[in-house]
Amino acid sequence: MKYTMIYFDLDNTILDFDKSEEYALKKVFEYFKLDFQKEFLGIYKTINEKWWKLFAEGKYPKETIVVERFKEFFNNIGINLKDYKKVSEIYLEHLSNAAIFIDGAEEFLYSLKSLGFRMAAITNGVDSVQQNRSKIARLDRFFEFVLTSEKVGKPKPEPDIFFYAEQITKIPLSESLYIGDKIETDYEGAKRANIDFILYDPKNKYNVDCKKATSYEELYKIIVSK
Repeated sequence: MKYTMIYFDLDNTILDFDKSEEYALKKVFEYFKLDFQKEFLGIYKTINEKWWKLFAEGKYPKETIVVERFKEFFNNIGINLKDYKKVSEIYLEHLSNAAIFIDGAEEFLYSLKSLGFRMAAITNGVDSVQQNRSKIARLDRFFEFVLTSEKVGKPKPEPDIFFYAEQITKIPLSESLYIGDKIETDYEGAKRANIDFILYDPKNKYNVDCKKATSYEELYKIIVSK
């Protein structure tokens, strides 16, 4: 086997973040006794992605983006709340308790584990949220650790998180592989760290010059063929 260590992004690579996000947002509306409308989810997702992009670009710290995204969202849908920090706390509390595997992900990880691959997760998510979700999903069955950008101090696409992981595992990045679903953070981060990368793109939405898999079956074949 070419690779000794395989690193995974978590959200929408292994865990279904879309479902967790919808669940947590609905819980916010329940808490504040507000009516949730279907179109709110799309509005929130667009705003949330914008703020996380700003975080990845190093323009705002995590503490700012997790609050400001809700201020913008609720202003956008015409609802005025007094305490957006409280909104963020409620959302993150419920998000941290929502760990849902993407269909086929668990079986895929079992298959790689049975072949003797060492694995871990590298994610830009909030540390407390990602660690709790990892416990609920029992990711320690597969991963040696879950490393977040919050713990390292810099988000992907900055390469620091990959170098930090290398220090933990003592496995050179030249013998490692990173798998993620986002070009802007996962692919760019892997490129800056000079680690091999595979894009997990089940909706086939990216047309990029890198190795890509649209299913776990395809991803498995690429990995084991090395």
